[in-house]
Amino acid sequence: MHFDRRGFTSALAAIILAPPFGRAAASTLPSDAGGRVERLAENVFAIIHEDATDEWPHSNVGFIVGTRSVFVIDSNYLPSRARADIALIRQITAKPVSHLATTHWHMDHNNGAIAYREAFPNVELIAERETARWLELNQTWWARMSTAPDSARRAAVAALEEALARGTGPDGIPFAPEERSRREDVIRRRQGELRELETLQVVTPDRLFDQRLSLDFEGTRIEIRNRGPANSPQDVTFWLPRRRILFAGDIVVKSPLPYTGSSWPVHWVPVLRAIEAVPIAQMVPGHGPVMNDHSYTRSVRALLEAALTRVETMIRAGRTLPQIQEALNLDDIRALVPEWSAASGEDWDFTRRTLAERAWVGLRGQGGR
Repeated sequence: MHFDRRGFTSALAAIILAPPFGRAAASTLPSDAGGRVERLAENVFAIIHEDATDEWPHSNVGFIVGTRSVFVIDSNYLPSRARADIALIRQITAKPVSHLATTHWHMDHNNGAIAYREAFPNVELIAERETARWLELNQTWWARMSTAPDSARRAAVAALEEALARGTGPDGIPFAPEERSRREDVIRRRQGELRELETLQVVTPDRLFDQRLSLDFEGTRIEIRNRGPANSPQDVTFWLPRRRILFAGDIVVKSPLPYTGSSWPVHWVPVLRAIEAVPIAQMVPGHGPVMNDHSYTRSVRALLEAALTRVETMIRAGRTLPQIQEALNLDDIRALVPEWSAASGEDWDFTRRTLAERAWVGLRGQGGR
């Protein structure tokens, strides 16, 4: 610990905010097997998560401790993880969660809302107006589609179970003990995911807003702004001007790649430029580590700009979408970010191909305003 004024204030605040039960040392922050709390300011925190399964993530979560209650941003993919987050929050403060807001409609950011409603019956759910409808519709669809008897998710679990029982992969080589253990963990997580989706209770927002919502949350100013289409049709950011902390949602993702499926790259680029103009001290992305500057934001913009330029050139040459998806090469941009270079070829190919498709749609005026 650095014993300057700011460090001393932070340590003192940790002692004051800690509940009388399960008190953690001022120099430590709570964590569990799937998430860890990071302190961003005396009363502002992020929970950084491991993925829910091998193929579906949990979002990052933010929370602000006020004088009487707690404001939470996003609530994860599975209610079980949201309940675990609530337990982590309770190790910081005994104050109740009074507000739960969401950055966008993607299920990995809000399926866990039911856990907050059960733990805090009076919690107010806040969402952008159009997002509120998409949230309810897509949560319902995703849960029912995923758990149908003939669903791809059930088939995938069955195939994993069959391979584990056989004890070998497609190559006929027996699984090593480490591989068997890994596969058992994957199956356990996916089975748990299906059980939770089977019983998922959709919670609709109580308070809707359109473009902006400014709140004085018990001494902390929160500027909530709808940035419009970027990663989703309506992406909302949460800006704490006094702390210079920005919760960016999936406008910025480093997990390790940005998520480009169903995105809006034509509009996403100017949104990123606007984000770069925000004078952050810290930024919490939708997934990935907390950031202290906009170097990664600029890298994401460079990726999108390169894709748009190169796809437009191929559109003008009369290429079809399948041809563009095969031809689009972004390896020079990939090389700018070590984590992107380290990602699997399969994951990079998905990012590249979906970005090609979304650029094709947007540039031709087929997707967006």
